[in-house]
Amino acid sequence: MELPRAAWRRARALDPFVKDALLALALGILAVLELGPLQSFGGLEPRPPVAWPVLAVATIAPLAWRRRYPLAVFGVQTAAATAGVVGGRHLGFSAVLLVSPLIGAYSAGAYARSRALSLAVVVIGGAVPDVVLGLIRPIGGLPGQDAVFPLTAWLIGHAIRVHRRQVAALEERARRLEGEREATARAAVAEERARIARELHDVVAHGVSVMVVQAEAARRMLRRRPDQAEEALRTVSASGSEALAELQHVLGVLGDGERRAELEPAPGLGDLDPLVRRLQAAGLVVELHLDGEVRSLPRGLDVTAYRIVQEALTNVLKHARTSRAEVRLRFAGDSLGIEVTDAGRAPAAPDGGGRGLVGMRQRVAAYGGELETGPRSGGGYAVRVRLPLELAG
Repeated sequence: MELPRAAWRRARALDPFVKDALLALALGILAVLELGPLQSFGGLEPRPPVAWPVLAVATIAPLAWRRRYPLAVFGVQTAAATAGVVGGRHLGFSAVLLVSPLIGAYSAGAYARSRALSLAVVVIGGAVPDVVLGLIRPIGGLPGQDAVFPLTAWLIGHAIRVHRRQVAALEERARRLEGEREATARAAVAEERARIARELHDVVAHGVSVMVVQAEAARRMLRRRPDQAEEALRTVSASGSEALAELQHVLGVLGDGERRAELEPAPGLGDLDPLVRRLQAAGLVVELHLDGEVRSLPRGLDVTAYRIVQEALTNVLKHARTSRAEVRLRFAGDSLGIEVTDAGRAPAAPDGGGRGLVGMRQRVAAYGGELETGPRSGGGYAVRVRLPLELAG
């Protein structure tokens, strides 16, 4: 079974012109086998005309170009068939020479560029030999009725052409959808990586900032006030442990399903009190205000709001040169407002934003919100965010 399959694959891989030339050669051999013996048999009708070899060549040989020039091929075959009618005064002296024009008509339907032109050529070309025969020798029936046979072959070829185009269109659509699916998957991976990068930045920047401030305070108080230094070191330890726990949560998306099931949920606005206490232990007094009726937020928006507050307060701790900050949450009918301000002498974040403000902008943009950052007119720095609640619900 493997040998015939391999031969079939090699045959399908041949150049179309080579395959058509082999078809024409095979038909030519059949024509010789069919018509050659009739030259020595007397009394057989219909007898082929004397010039049948020329007619056979003119009818069969053009099939080698049936894909490239289908209308020209059928035209030559029509001329040869008409010449055979004139010379032999009949149509059916050879089965091979009757089948060959049908192959030409099929090729016109399958490969011609113009459907209307090819149909007209096949109908007229199929009728001409029959009409000429009726003029030479009266016959029964309607002149040109034999055009139904090439017309049928044309219809078959045209149907196969339409089918091939439909298959090609479906294959192209499948390739396009596959490409879109891969592009969507790559975009999803990139988005997830960016989200993880933002989460890692938020966790590490906040935790490390608190630890650095407390470690520096412990170093200064170690000899003079060892009790306070010990408390600062406990804050360093607690901040490090919490940062590690949050890192495990963020990196849990890279683990297996069982690992993710054991992880704590990401923090939200309900976790602001522990954040405030941790920052106060680091030396930053934070005043938290809630305006409006507190609403339950979707999980993604809740995490986003928490991370915005965390990032803004971390920037205050790192850059603002102040010991006080204020956080105000405003729940309006269709939006959540977040404002983090300080009265420091320097901006609470570097100009241009660094990765922290870039991540903050991306989080806000993901929910169609608005972000405004910059120095306050009375001194200090402000981060103002508006997150629409309707789009997030």
